[in-house]
Amino acid sequence: MVRLGVRAGALICTAALVPTGCAPDDSISQIRSFLAAESGPDDVLPSGVEDATSDPESSRFVGDLAGVSYFLTKHLDPVSGAPGYCLVISNPTEGAASSCASDVNATRLWVSSSGTGSARVVVADDIIPNGWTKLGDFLIVNPEK
Repeated sequence: MVRLGVRAGALICTAALVPTGCAPDDSISQIRSFLAAESGPDDVLPSGVEDATSDPESSRFVGDLAGVSYFLTKHLDPVSGAPGYCLVISNPTEGAASSCASDVNATRLWVSSSGTGSARVVVADDIIPNGWTKLGDFLIVNPEK
């Protein structure tokens, strides 16, 4: 069973609501909107899974599947100072993994480990491979890979 965060299903971008416009496959804009939403109790990262360059206060719960939870946080590149995002995966019994990227590279954000499976950011027209599940508008996950 897939449980989606409340905001994940509500990330709809329309010209009527966003005067600057928004392409349906613009995952960076979707991630920005997602992280800008008001936080709730589900958004708190599990203890010990913070990435050194992420902002745990900005954490937002994307959803969970097969006991694995998926989060996004804001990120600041320690070398360039460029803003970006971290994708954090947590499996309470197997561990956690994270990967961070700047805004420019956020559409290629991918994280994988043997204890958590894999997750990656996608755009609207990306083909979802067999065995993967789409969570929200911009993330596909596979707890087995």
